Amino acid sequence: MERGLPESDCVEYKRSDTFAAKILKTACAFADNYNNRELGLLFIGVDEVDDPSRDAKAVPVRPIAGVAPESVEPIENRLKALFANVHPRVDYTLVEGELDGRTYIAVAVEPGAAGPYETSAKAEADKKIDLKAGRYIRPARDSRLPNGREEFELLRKFADFHFSSELNATATLDDLSYDYMREYMVRIGAREDTRSLPKAEMARALGLVGGASGERARDFAVLMFAERPADFIPGAYVNVIREVEGTDRMTSEVFDGPAWVQALRVPDYLEETAMRTLVLRSPERTGRRTVYSWPRAMFAELATNAILHKDYSRPNYVGIYVYADRMTFVNHNRPLPPVTIEDLNERESFDGRGYVNPELKDMFFALGLIESFGSGVCRAKHAMRDNGSPALVYEPANDADNYTMVTALIQPEFLEDGGAEAPGDKRPAAGAPSNGAELNSVEQAALAVAIRDGKVTSRGLEEEARVSRPTATKALRGLAGRGLLEWHGTSTTDGFQYYSLPQ
Repeated sequence: MERGLPESDCVEYKRSDTFAAKILKTACAFADNYNNRELGLLFIGVDEVDDPSRDAKAVPVRPIAGVAPESVEPIENRLKALFANVHPRVDYTLVEGELDGRTYIAVAVEPGAAGPYETSAKAEADKKIDLKAGRYIRPARDSRLPNGREEFELLRKFADFHFSSELNATATLDDLSYDYMREYMVRIGAREDTRSLPKAEMARALGLVGGASGERARDFAVLMFAERPADFIPGAYVNVIREVEGTDRMTSEVFDGPAWVQALRVPDYLEETAMRTLVLRSPERTGRRTVYSWPRAMFAELATNAILHKDYSRPNYVGIYVYADRMTFVNHNRPLPPVTIEDLNERESFDGRGYVNPELKDMFFALGLIESFGSGVCRAKHAMRDNGSPALVYEPANDADNYTMVTALIQPEFLEDGGAEAPGDKRPAAGAPSNGAELNSVEQAALAVAIRDGKVTSRGLEEEARVSRPTATKALRGLAGRGLLEWHGTSTTDGFQYYSLPQ
């Protein structure tokens, strides 16, 4: 408070205790602790005001208004009576303090374990309080009733429910692959005697089974070691849907093996099918740098995050959509509090992040699929920045829709106009098959034009082959990357650029 901290999800200021309804719902929200804070602090006797110079809202006014010393005990008694309207009972401490030569009262509300906490109908009927009964949360600096999704998360939090820890309805030890279990043990560097354990002993050692028989598989075991987890957990797979360039068709590739195998295979597939390369030379021709349509580190981190943070109690698959100019990753659940969509757009570090699937998190870490908890978003953002790509965009912007989508736009150099800036000479380099690969019809047409006219341009190939400009450009760059054509120009915005047969 001495630093003038603005109101937040764990700090609130009130000039007096006459704001009964606001104080009550704040105390309830602090106890429900939606964002998993250590403590909620409510200050009585402190006014607040917006501070445009700091771009901050609800900053404490200094010197503080304070309360009369003789009013401290009556205020504390009224607060005690007020908090009796929260059920179960809220744990709090009243502290009298002094600042700016004036007295204030601090209410420290401890996060409860017996919740969810809610205000009573008695408070709603009290004319002095006038507060709708319900479970209050505080995702930001305002205490409010939760929407449906938030209430579900609140209930799940107090139930300490993790779908991945539950026994699967049908899967047993027999449905787990011993080969995948042993491969996992090898990959994490387990001792020889440990990775040679019989299947049943290994499963018990890893905590994969339980129940009266000791052979029912837990959901995380199914996700990690079943040949096809989706046979037992609907939606436990990744679907990569790609736009077929130059057409209105989409192709679909499903990855339905163990979750950790999905996290290994999906990035390889995206690298093979969507990733292209350009070698850029400076205008002075003194140096080169390589840029990618999308950097592998970005889609590897985002694909792994999507698999790891999926709510497997929902039947929706992880969707990855690849278009000519963008790539999107979609999960049909939101990040767990305290992380918000706004945080994902604005921050890079997420200490204390909650996990829908704590067992998967630990096993992914052991496998080296995640380097440290909460760091995947940071690495994806850095990869895009280092590649000269636009910043990642997380959606939705509202609190109601229950999904998380992140969009990665293509590096501007791969757009037809080369983006807003032209950094100098460019040489198409990769993303194409080897020289010995069969030429498609567009590539054949490009070489025919180059032989006939001595050169070929994107516009000329577009007209000759009757394809779109992006398709023509891609074919020419691919041929140049294979050494079958030579590119000439100063930049991708050069109106006189062309391709010719190599000299």
